[in-house]
Amino acid sequence: MTSDAKGFYGSDQAWVHDTRFGDLATDAAAMVVARLHDAGMGRGHVTDLGCGSGILAAQLVNDGFTVTGVDLSPAMIELARRRVPSATFTVGSVHDMVIPPSVAVTATGEVLQYAADARAGLDAFADVARRVAEALAPGGVFALDLSTPGRNLGHEVRHVFHDHGAWMLGMHASESADGTRLDRRIVVLMREDDGRYRRVDEHHTLVLFDVAAVAGILRNTGLVVEVRSAYTRSTASTPEAGWAVFVGTKR
Repeated sequence: MTSDAKGFYGSDQAWVHDTRFGDLATDAAAMVVARLHDAGMGRGHVTDLGCGSGILAAQLVNDGFTVTGVDLSPAMIELARRRVPSATFTVGSVHDMVIPPSVAVTATGEVLQYAADARAGLDAFADVARRVAEALAPGGVFALDLSTPGRNLGHEVRHVFHDHGAWMLGMHASESADGTRLDRRIVVLMREDDGRYRRVDEHHTLVLFDVAAVAGILRNTGLVVEVRSAYTRSTASTPEAGWAVFVGTKR
């Protein structure tokens, strides 16, 4: 595995993400289930690339599907295994996973862009897309979201702060001038029982993709491609700019 998982969604940030930032996975699951039901697929296997803490997997299992998931973060996988014991979760890179025959493949939360795996980029994305298309059943869907140039809302540097009492999170985000990379420097402060705070630092880098380039890659695999601004009508989980949802359907 060509990756560096050290400092990538450690236990504190994994917990914060699971408890506060799961809306995107929830929305994606709802859309995928609806698409599969519309295609007459009420059962089947779903592969979740970058499964995180298993929020999407839990909803798919509850709707009668089986799920295999992979994530680079051991802390995320631990949470996923607790949440969905019947699913199969593995620590590893999405770029190494052997994708089993599936009625759907998901990749939510910009997982195909994280440079924690040094291969991240359009070539690696094209390889994943090809393998996904080969694994999908006719009528199956590949649902994913990706960050695009402008993800930092037009700012070279942007600061975000969340204060939820038991924890605080600060993010310093910077986008390269050419719109190809987004760096997020994150500080998580977790309140201890004695009132003091434990600090954890993380640094995440995303390789930003052009919408047209991604759509072209997906179409070259034979998928019918739809580009959306959100997974569902609810946009609470949707970034303001520089982000898109792609849904590829196998003929």
